[in-house]
Amino acid sequence: MNHRAPSPPGHWLLGHIPQFQSDVLGGITEAVRTCGDIVRFRLGPQTVHLLNRPEYAGWVLQRQHRQYDKQSRSSRAIRRVTGESLLTADGDAWQRCRRLLQPAFHHRSIAGFGDIMTKAADSWLATVKPGEAFDFAAAMHRLTFTIAGQCLFQTDTAADSTAMHEALNVILPETFARLGRIWNWPDWIPTPRNRLFSAALSRLDAIVGRIIAGHLRDAALGNEHHDILGMLLKVRDDDTGQGLSHLQLRNETITFLIAGHETTANALTWAFHLLARHPDAVATIQAELDSVLGRRLPTTADLPRLVHTRMAIREAMRLYPPIWIIERRARQPDCIAGIRIPAGSSVIICPWTLHRHPEFWPDPESFQPARFAAGTPDAWIPFGAGPRFCIGSEFAMMEAVMVTAMILTRFRPVPASVAPVVPWPGITLRARDGLPLRLVPRHQIDH
Repeated sequence: MNHRAPSPPGHWLLGHIPQFQSDVLGGITEAVRTCGDIVRFRLGPQTVHLLNRPEYAGWVLQRQHRQYDKQSRSSRAIRRVTGESLLTADGDAWQRCRRLLQPAFHHRSIAGFGDIMTKAADSWLATVKPGEAFDFAAAMHRLTFTIAGQCLFQTDTAADSTAMHEALNVILPETFARLGRIWNWPDWIPTPRNRLFSAALSRLDAIVGRIIAGHLRDAALGNEHHDILGMLLKVRDDDTGQGLSHLQLRNETITFLIAGHETTANALTWAFHLLARHPDAVATIQAELDSVLGRRLPTTADLPRLVHTRMAIREAMRLYPPIWIIERRARQPDCIAGIRIPAGSSVIICPWTLHRHPEFWPDPESFQPARFAAGTPDAWIPFGAGPRFCIGSEFAMMEAVMVTAMILTRFRPVPASVAPVVPWPGITLRARDGLPLRLVPRHQIDH
């Protein structure tokens, strides 16, 4: 017999919206502790089931992925920014786009990005004032945005990095906030929130517009770009021979520009938050870097030997997954572990809680990079799973390892504030007030 999943106490009308608005991470964590591995939430009229075991995640994201689509509230909110794109599309449209872009992220393709990553990191490190406090989170957003522009679009986006960071500081929190409200004013009504969001999105569109215009200008002159946008410009409809519309080019470009730097910046931020508080882990990584690199810059050929560096990043992504929640809509009624999943309802997989499940992660709140010495458990899913496994996962890990190696070869990270660094769950998991950090030269005694 199929049963209803247990549910924590909620408001008679709003359900669990107040808890989600006040402290969504704490609310979900407590619900899992008290209700178990399948929890039913009610967000106003919508039913949502949280699935908190790797086999449940595998069922939705892999084994039965065709029965769970992206016609969810979160995807609708994201479409407000990216439109219909690889991130939000379903069915044949998604498959065509994924098939087209997959070669750009093949191992052989991204191997050539290593020099771009190290040169960008080297240029940024030249601006660091040793021992002085700064916002490491903001610095990583600017650095990874510059790298994404050069690697994915062969465009120097460094001058736009601050504008991009400021725009996303508005767009991402507001996009997530819409999910916690029963009613949102239509975009055409000039409320203060809508005006702020519209202005930020216009700044983002201006950056994307310049990138597309540059590629179109070069294409008209016969100069091809061998990057993601260059591939999209070559796409032709099998029946009509027409290429992608400007709107389609805009949607895919904005998707990759955001996804290509936002999650990696957050991964690096949380990694250095943890490393700054675990000097023993830093010492282990630095001994590895001394052995593998000596005094030279890392290359992609070094990556297989930077084992401890990679494990530290994986452990940071376990504790602070940049994509902390994944939502799908059930197209048909389903049953998972005896629990009814109604058609049209949402299911969510939350890496934040799954990565802390004590059955799969002993002492789950502690930072232990050596957990990954034996491999990567199924309960680690910061990049999702199944056919929609993040297309840029290898690119992101390579960048995170290369940038971490570049920094730790020269510096030790030291906290610059005693205030707690608070996770800020939006579309991605950011640090709410940034990350105050100091980078101290490795052999300098810190007083």
